[in-house]
Amino acid sequence: MRVMPTWDYWYRLEYRREIAKDNRVHEYTERVEDHGWTFAHKPEARREWFSRYTSGCAEDFLGRVRAKPGLWLITVWRTGPGTEGRGELLGSVRIRWTKAQAQQACV
Repeated sequence: MRVMPTWDYWYRLEYRREIAKDNRVHEYTERVEDHGWTFAHKPEARREWFSRYTSGCAEDFLGRVRAKPGLWLITVWRTGPGTEGRGELLGSVRIRWTKAQAQQACV
């Protein structure tokens, strides 16, 4: 009998709103179990996939929390089975969350 493996694709996303060029405020932390960042891609496409997938997750989250419009820096950490501790930094993405997106998410 084969045992189904336990999937532990835990990540922590940290959302920082940019106030000024070198001034960001950590406003939200989201902990998710998601395997989207693990999809295999050719090395040249890996960064593009990371950016696109992280941006999509961030737009969904910012809409749900009704975040303020502005420039946001989203940092992704792979934490493994537990969501505590720093984990492994996968990267960061900067997105512009517009007033129109914020208003549309509130509907």
